[in-house]
Amino acid sequence: MKTRAFLGLTAALGLAALAGCSNDPYFVNPITTVYDAVFKGKQKPTALTQQQILQTLAATDLPVAFFDVADRDSQTLLIQIETNGPYRTFATATRQAVVMRDGMITGTRGLGGDLMSVDEGPLLDLVRARGTGDVVYIQRFLTPEDITEVLTYRCGVEPDKRVDVAMGLVNTPAQEMVAACESPDGPPFVDYYVVDPSGQIVASRQWLGRHIGYGAMHMLQR
Repeated sequence: MKTRAFLGLTAALGLAALAGCSNDPYFVNPITTVYDAVFKGKQKPTALTQQQILQTLAATDLPVAFFDVADRDSQTLLIQIETNGPYRTFATATRQAVVMRDGMITGTRGLGGDLMSVDEGPLLDLVRARGTGDVVYIQRFLTPEDITEVLTYRCGVEPDKRVDVAMGLVNTPAQEMVAACESPDGPPFVDYYVVDPSGQIVASRQWLGRHIGYGAMHMLQR
């Protein structure tokens, strides 16, 4: 099953790599709705074209996500390659990976300065419930000296506006959630989550640590 998933991943990302950037002044990116609603003014729109996205979705029936690291000017499409309980791993053809639980990013691999793991339970539960409150959130990073750095945050969570999500094959009403987090040991950050009526996160902008910065995720196919 893993081999089949990886072959599908390679084929899909190979097709995506053939597509160029659109110069059409009337081009409408299929995930503009979420950027305007949630991320406008926070990071630039994706350079991926509608053709790239449609080719990738046509090449696989596996879940597909868009992923953007603003500080690195890097945008890519990720395809699910495996599951481990509630955790799903999405990756590029070169095996750079993002791990998610119910749409919340809980780890990265192969990006440099990776987020190794988190204690996401209380934060994820509150975000999925579209609730208000304060929770503890823990991030772990591996230093160049092979020492695990543990940062403990206190996050204030609250709902913001309602949005209509229309991106790829995902079309749903949703609730924007905001989590403002502070720690005596790490930099403060503000995460944004877009939660559908079932409690699944279909888009997010999350702090992934000093080395990666913010990563934006949008589900295009579930």
